[in-house]
Amino acid sequence: MKNLICLSLCIISVSYSVYYASLGGFAGNNGALSKIGLTHPLLFCLWGILTFCTLSIGIIFAMQKKYKTLFISLLGIAIIGMAFTLIFDFDYNNYIQYILHCTGSLVFSAIMGITVFLLFFLNKAYWLATASSVILITDLVLLIIFKETAFIELMPIFSGYIMLCIHNIRKEHKPIEVKQKIK
Repeated sequence: MKNLICLSLCIISVSYSVYYASLGGFAGNNGALSKIGLTHPLLFCLWGILTFCTLSIGIIFAMQKKYKTLFISLLGIAIIGMAFTLIFDFDYNNYIQYILHCTGSLVFSAIMGITVFLLFFLNKAYWLATASSVILITDLVLLIIFKETAFIELMPIFSGYIMLCIHNIRKEHKPIEVKQKIK
């Protein structure tokens, strides 16, 4: 059942994110997800809630019991960041709201990225931890060079959706042991 939930959420989230990003374009700064939210606030709110839920459910399904407190704490910080992102406008004319929005977005992105990386690392899924760190570093470099675009913002999110889904499906897969009868 967990496999079906992870896979369904991954497909729904990727599909909705592509639809949402297409409203502003994938390449230019006008395609930044928060900028699209200025003209489509309800769709932005839905995107944020769906993104948080998909990543959080993937993390909860994958976390080990001995690290439960750590991951629940990190998800608590991430949800505060997402709440700031969704509650406060990305409107530079209202500078305080703009700063709170950007702070929330940064907190959500950084904490969720660290959480996904830690999850893979502590679960000894080193190839996923390595891929996660390469994607996060590449995304940071691209953000510095090109500023915000939907493609650059969605790259680590899509990677998180897909890698968590793969990790959870592989985790649930148990090899079948075949015993031969000795005659």
